[in-house]
Amino acid sequence: MSDYNDGTGRWHSAYMTSTKSMDSDSLRYVIEDCRAAMAAMPDNPKCGQYADEVHYCTMELHRRAKKARGDSNA
Repeated sequence: MSDYNDGTGRWHSAYMTSTKSMDSDSLRYVIEDCRAAMAAMPDNPKCGQYADEVHYCTMELHRRAKKARGDSNA
C-alpha cells in the first residue's frame, strides 16, 4: 500500500479496495477508533488520514446496506 501523503492518491484507492474484504464489525471498529483518535488529538497530522478511513469504511457499510436492500445501484 502507498504512503498516505505520497502525492499519487494510490493510498486512497488501495484503502477503498481493502474495505471490501473487511467484515462489518472491523469496519465499525476502524470508524470508532479513528473518531476517538481524532477527538483525543485533533491537531495530529494524521487526522486527515483518519477522517478518510472513517469515510471509506462508512461508504463500504452503506454500499453493503444498499446491496442487502436489493438496490441495483449498490
